[in-house]
Amino acid sequence: MNNYSELSKLYYQKVNIEEELRRRLENPCVYKTSLYILPILRGERVLKEVELFFLPINDILMLQDEIMQNSKEILKLSGELPKIAQKYCIREIMINEITKSEGIEGVHTTKKDVYNSMNSTKIDRLSGIIKKYKQITEKKIEKIDSAKEIRRIYDEIFGEEILINPENRLDGKLFRKNSVFITDGFKNIHLGDLTEEIILKHIEDLIKFSNRKDISFLFKACIAHYYFKYIHPFYDGNGRCGRMIFSMYLARKLDIFTGLSLSYAIFSEKEKYSKLFLNTSSSKNFGEVTFFIKGMMEFIKKGQKSIKEMLENKIEKLNFSRDYLGNLELNDPEKKIMCIYIQNNIFSEFPLKDKELSKILEISRTKLKIHIENLIKKGYLVEISKNPMIHVIDDGLKEVLD
Repeated sequence: MNNYSELSKLYYQKVNIEEELRRRLENPCVYKTSLYILPILRGERVLKEVELFFLPINDILMLQDEIMQNSKEILKLSGELPKIAQKYCIREIMINEITKSEGIEGVHTTKKDVYNSMNSTKIDRLSGIIKKYKQITEKKIEKIDSAKEIRRIYDEIFGEEILINPENRLDGKLFRKNSVFITDGFKNIHLGDLTEEIILKHIEDLIKFSNRKDISFLFKACIAHYYFKYIHPFYDGNGRCGRMIFSMYLARKLDIFTGLSLSYAIFSEKEKYSKLFLNTSSSKNFGEVTFFIKGMMEFIKKGQKSIKEMLENKIEKLNFSRDYLGNLELNDPEKKIMCIYIQNNIFSEFPLKDKELSKILEISRTKLKIHIENLIKKGYLVEISKNPMIHVIDDGLKEVLD
């Protein structure tokens, strides 16, 4: 498998593509998916259908091993965190994942937008996607067994954003009825399935494929992600919905942190992500998804690397802060309060409200106020807001701990 190249590249090197394709399809290790596409040529689908296939080349087998090992290390590191720190950490990663997934599609959303929506009783455009990602963090991860389930997930995510626009309302039984074109601003680069009948057939095929037991779950997840975007069952939101489903699967099969780092990894390499889809759908690629799997697994590994580095860095800060806290002249309630403020400072970009701290410690606001006033006098805390009441670590102490 040395120097194993994409068929589209070999085409331009004047290799005998028919002979090379035959060798690949007859290789004893080839995996044929029973998923079919009409490849794209100059923005249009060609008439000859091809089956998606891949070969388990060394690159993707090595990536599989690395991803599995990374997941074990992430679980070990996250297990070292106190419950409060772990809660903040997962929340921050989730907020980041949502903003990056939105950003990949050119939708400007800030971390503050997501945080405010999470803490509001009002329903807004982010409520649906936050709810679905929260289910991942709470390990309430759904298995998708029908086309109706996919439609239900989509409605829950985008009911208050995409679907309120009349142009995006789904006009078929479950999905869109009319065709959609994806452009790069100048020309068509992708055409979704032409009719709802074809969409439903391909979605059923995708669900059957997703339930197969004769393929590594990582390879299966990557292929399913490609095929979902190829089908393009909705008028808008296909990318965000597809990545959310991918994240659900990774969180269930690996760990929550890996599941919530996918869009972060993709965001800085959006062009590579887009090219993976375009190259895989190219008529000169003949349905091979080997390199799509490789590219997506590289994104998974990259996301895991960022998570590991973040956890290692924050655990080091937490351990230092604990030691420092132990040398301060504080009574037990004050130590507990400062310990939570320190965890918030290290693991969250958003300050802790007094009422939240009261719930965490399970003490009255009156008792909490007395302790906080003492900590202010000692120079460890400072008030930054009265409505709602919020305190944070004093800048002097923060400088020492950071």
